[in-house]
Amino acid sequence: MKKAIPMLLATAIMAICLPLLTNSASAQQEKGKGSVTPEQKPLVAYRIEFNVREIEGGKQLNSRNYMMVVEDGDWGKIRVGNRVPYRSAETQFQYQDVGMNIDCHPHEQEDNVALAISVDFSSVAPQAEPAATFKPVVRTERAEVVSVVKAGKPALVTSMDDVISNRRYEIEVTATKVK
Repeated sequence: MKKAIPMLLATAIMAICLPLLTNSASAQQEKGKGSVTPEQKPLVAYRIEFNVREIEGGKQLNSRNYMMVVEDGDWGKIRVGNRVPYRSAETQFQYQDVGMNIDCHPHEQEDNVALAISVDFSSVAPQAEPAATFKPVVRTERAEVVSVVKAGKPALVTSMDDVISNRRYEIEVTATKVK
């Protein structure tokens, strides 16, 4: 009987306190709904599309499209290319990465999107040397820009002329907010 009284008392106290605890938790949830803490801030992300055009003599020769989805304030990176081997010594080879590298850092600015963009593309120049002694000449085009674009609208953010040919490279970007 002595063991039953404390157990009965503990059960009665829990029966009285449990509804009070749930009401208190509900009141805190209601209070928290109106204010957004940094931890509760909704995530904003952007679908960023790049159109890289190669133009010669006013005629478009080539166009490549790249896309990434990046959260506001984060960095997105695209790496596309090849590793080109070349002989560095009689029996040793080294490798050079060639291709397209795009880094992008979006940041919301009212109805616009501020973008920090780095575009680096490279290619191997044609060589007349035999393959056994091949030492590649790597051509590189690089641009680093900070631009503010209208969300959802394509914008030309940079263009570069190739110093060896009549070719021009244009980079167009469209940043669309992802819901």
